[in-house]
Amino acid sequence: MRTLVFLAALTSFAFADTAKTEPGLAVTYTAVGKGDTTGRPISNHDLIGDEIPKRDTTTSRLAALYVPKGAPATPFVPAGPFKAVFTGDIDSPLRADVTFFVKARGQVKVSINGAPALDDKTTEKSVQLSKGANRVVVEFTSDGTQDAQLQLDWASKEFPREPVPPTAWTHAAAPEQSKVREGRMLFATRHCTACHDAGNAVPKDGTGMPELLSTAPDLMDAGARLRPDWVAAWVENPRALRHDATMPNLGVTKEQAADIAAYLATLGTPTKLESGDKADANVALAGGGLFANLGCVACHTTPNFDGKDEHSRIPLKHVAAKFSRTPLKEFLKMPGMHNPWTKMPNFRLTDIEADQLTAFLLSDAKAVLPVVKGDAARGKIAAASCAACHTIPGVEKSIAAPTLAVAIKSPAKGCLSAQPGKAPDFSFTPAQREALAAFLATDLVSLKQDTFADFAERQIRHMNCTACHPSDGRQSTFQHLEEEIAKLTSDAPKPPDQPEGATVPATAIPQLTWLGEKLQPGWMGSFIAGAAPYKPRPWLASRMPGFGAPGVGIANGLAHQHGLPLADAPEPAADKARAEIGTKLINADGGFNCVQCHGVKDQEPTAVFEAPGINLGYSTERLRKGYFHRWMLAPLRIDAETKMPKFSEDGITTQLSDILGGKAPDQFDAMWQSLRSLK
Repeated sequence: MRTLVFLAALTSFAFADTAKTEPGLAVTYTAVGKGDTTGRPISNHDLIGDEIPKRDTTTSRLAALYVPKGAPATPFVPAGPFKAVFTGDIDSPLRADVTFFVKARGQVKVSINGAPALDDKTTEKSVQLSKGANRVVVEFTSDGTQDAQLQLDWASKEFPREPVPPTAWTHAAAPEQSKVREGRMLFATRHCTACHDAGNAVPKDGTGMPELLSTAPDLMDAGARLRPDWVAAWVENPRALRHDATMPNLGVTKEQAADIAAYLATLGTPTKLESGDKADANVALAGGGLFANLGCVACHTTPNFDGKDEHSRIPLKHVAAKFSRTPLKEFLKMPGMHNPWTKMPNFRLTDIEADQLTAFLLSDAKAVLPVVKGDAARGKIAAASCAACHTIPGVEKSIAAPTLAVAIKSPAKGCLSAQPGKAPDFSFTPAQREALAAFLATDLVSLKQDTFADFAERQIRHMNCTACHPSDGRQSTFQHLEEEIAKLTSDAPKPPDQPEGATVPATAIPQLTWLGEKLQPGWMGSFIAGAAPYKPRPWLASRMPGFGAPGVGIANGLAHQHGLPLADAPEPAADKARAEIGTKLINADGGFNCVQCHGVKDQEPTAVFEAPGINLGYSTERLRKGYFHRWMLAPLRIDAETKMPKFSEDGITTQLSDILGGKAPDQFDAMWQSLRSLK
């Protein structure tokens, strides 16, 4: 009973909201056999030196890693031999018996509450966790001659073997450890090298930190897309229109802003005010339903909202001041046309959907900006400073900024000053200024290398993936907006092709927690990037949008965070005899009757309740085999909201005792073989 209570507590573990602990584990990476290993801070202002910081402390969701041979373990440690020390606490409300397992390519030692538990020879051990915090330390060393891999699992009488979940871990908070990483991300996303010549600090061949390739939106044909009144207001003070604007305030006057807007209005054919800006009310209401069901509401407030949003969503009250109907529709259909690294994803909207969303966004927008008139000739000259970040036809970059090496010598001046003066004003918070200063105090060689795991962590935060997806025991923003979503969807007219009782709201958005273990990175990368050829859940009104440039890197990073390579080892050809047994198990006659809820290739599910499951014909293309087995053994351990039944109560046998001796692992393997045989 005590163990059962312990397990329930961990399944719904709530992170302590204090200044002393944070979710996850602390992990310190140290280059082995190279340079300083005392842990003292590295400080080197030489931009072109060969020195790379030898030690890096960060956090990890899991006690796991995967580092390919020849790659660095983190952006701040050189490729080659390294040591990683993970430290975290598992807080148990009662004493509980748990078996731990370790898998490693490299040397490993695991201690629990100060006592040795696992190592290279002892890879499995039963441990009694104490009531309260249980300190776990995992020491892993790689000699650099092979891919480095680490995974820490556990199991008990109540659940089968699984990775120790992110919700189980906490560690002592160390705010300093995240400063350098935050500063590095700010350095890339604020395009510091657009003004400050970085010399050899930034790779010229596109390698290194991927975000360095990102640029500000190009302003080709800006006059055909953007209303000049909005452009003038934006150039004068971006944060007056959007609280989260990354564009700096350049200190221009109203007249200069009007001049720049006047010049940009000459680029392309300006769009006249279209009568369609005020569309049929039903079209706009249908767009409101899409705004909710597609998850737009999780990132944006509605156009008629004016005030402070508790979820810090991006406001849309100026959308009608920025766009007229046709340019807005074109942007919604192809948001990355002028900025491949835009945070706005591509939902692959149909023309009808784009018309509906456009009508909704323009129908209730309240903000009106004053009409401005400027001089285009003067604006072309003034736009030279804008050309540092933006591609502007007919305008060459002209900006007098010190080189990065010079700027670093006075980190409290210029852009990093609390009062930038003539320098661009990014409205950095004190914490952001500290983070940038901390990063600039390093040798900057981390800009020349990166890891998939770090990239995924950064981009999931930057792209706000948790607006729609729950993750690591935390609800998404979407889940906090039930009333707002209900209002939008109830007001929307029901589509004529929407069958009675079908799922309309996006109620089945997958968790991010296990995606790195669940999905094949190749398939997941194409899916996140928006290039997958099918929609796994076509009955849902929601859909996964495409995030373009970062998609593949996010998928690869999620796999490495779980200690997994980018591809499973090739399996031999499917066992025909076992595949036939698996086919029987999938079907109704003598099997688990999976076909009741799931389609199989062209065969439709036979008796769906509420909504169908994903077509099993996609299974081996999408899923990793290890995850498939874990899911079949204990689906509720992975997703407490799933409708998937549990077929093995003890994790060893099933009720179908006449097939393969009733052994659950063998039966599930037969089902996998059957699914592999599908074409």
